Amino acid sequence: MKQVTYCIDGMHCASCELLIEQRILEEKGVTAADASIGNKTVTIIGKNWVPSVDQLNAWFKEDGYTFGRTPIRKKREPLLYVVEGKQGIQLDRRELSRRFHMLGRVAIVIAVLWLVSRLGLSQYVNLGNSSALGLFFVFGVVAGLSSCAALVGGVLLSMTKAWNEALPKEASLPVKLVPHLYFHGGRLFSYAVFGAILGGIGQIFSFDSAIFYAIVTMSVSLIMLLIGLQMAGVEWAERFQIRLPKSITRRISVSDHALHRHMPFAVGAGTILLPCGFTLAAEAIALSSGSAARGASMMILFVLGTAIPLFLIGLASIKGTEQPKRKRMFSFYAGVVLVLFALYNTNAQFNVLGWPSVSDVLARGNTESRAAVSKSPDSPKGTQILSITAKGFEYTLTSGASIQSGIPTTLLVDNQGMVGCGLYMASRGLIPGSVALTPGMNTIDLGKPKKGTYKISCTMGMVAPVVVRVI
Repeated sequence: MKQVTYCIDGMHCASCELLIEQRILEEKGVTAADASIGNKTVTIIGKNWVPSVDQLNAWFKEDGYTFGRTPIRKKREPLLYVVEGKQGIQLDRRELSRRFHMLGRVAIVIAVLWLVSRLGLSQYVNLGNSSALGLFFVFGVVAGLSSCAALVGGVLLSMTKAWNEALPKEASLPVKLVPHLYFHGGRLFSYAVFGAILGGIGQIFSFDSAIFYAIVTMSVSLIMLLIGLQMAGVEWAERFQIRLPKSITRRISVSDHALHRHMPFAVGAGTILLPCGFTLAAEAIALSSGSAARGASMMILFVLGTAIPLFLIGLASIKGTEQPKRKRMFSFYAGVVLVLFALYNTNAQFNVLGWPSVSDVLARGNTESRAAVSKSPDSPKGTQILSITAKGFEYTLTSGASIQSGIPTTLLVDNQGMVGCGLYMASRGLIPGSVALTPGMNTIDLGKPKKGTYKISCTMGMVAPVVVRVI
């Protein structure tokens, strides 16, 4: 028996390990092959023969992998270099142009995501208990193009990576789509059941578990961040692969669909624990429907609507990873999107929990301009008023940002057309649970607030928070 270990450059995910192992095991006389993205090596065992470095480089040339007997260090091209003589220090314009092109593409990704979030598409779809069921489908499509894409779309991108890694390289598109169909089937099942429960039981259920949702969302976002960094090619992140054991993935064949059914179905069903503002709106209407059948129908049509954009996200992920070169490019940009989604979701949950966040920069100007203690000539003696206008996707203080502790306080919210999760106002420690805003003036009893600094945002923390100080 012969055994040899070679170093590899060019691996970026666990599917690279499987591709390399499967190709090497096709050779007669090779009995075992074990590739490791963490160590960037492959160990090959053969009866009387093992392939050489030159043979491996020839086999994998088109796939972009390079083999060597010693660690392969990437040559980093410097932007500035010294040339002897009068020329002195020179700028590598070609390398500078390459880096600017890369930054430009990342900037385009960020700009597109920002533009979609600012479109406010939900303002064109207004739902109520008496709305036609077809509107819930349209509302779902809008949700899938906005905040649900950040939550569920990020989970789907992460899972697509794992599903693709567990399938053979030659798997057809219909086979690769099977996990996605079960994922959406799981979502359809869980939302239908929950919708029926909401419609049948009504007020027994509430959406006040903001802290629970924040913890779940941040946990998922942490995993999304790690996977995103891996897909973008960050070397230290590649050592922390989240995947099934090789003993399982190596045994998976195109005819073995058990793993590609149960796990995606369960993950899809579990996304009900990640409700975005649109989901909360649909669930609230199902809650007030008073009918199990109507509540289930509302949620089924809503999920079917979200499935269209989410399915396109999954399909783009599959098509983007079919060819090695295109796969590396798609992996990078999908990784950038995942990192942005993870940071966006985490920042939002910091708002929910009342912790310092990037959103505070946007909120500071709104708060500092109204720092006086709130008073109102119309308020009863011994009470104080805090007032906010809710419009579009923004909360604006229309009173002072500071109130006295220990004094009965009323929060007046003038809803002039709030959309998305902004319809569900929350503030940990200040507002008990969450409040569903109705059109027009909303009166919220804050009791006798305790000293501290509080953030008023939506239940998902995606609305730039209003900061209130109780002194």
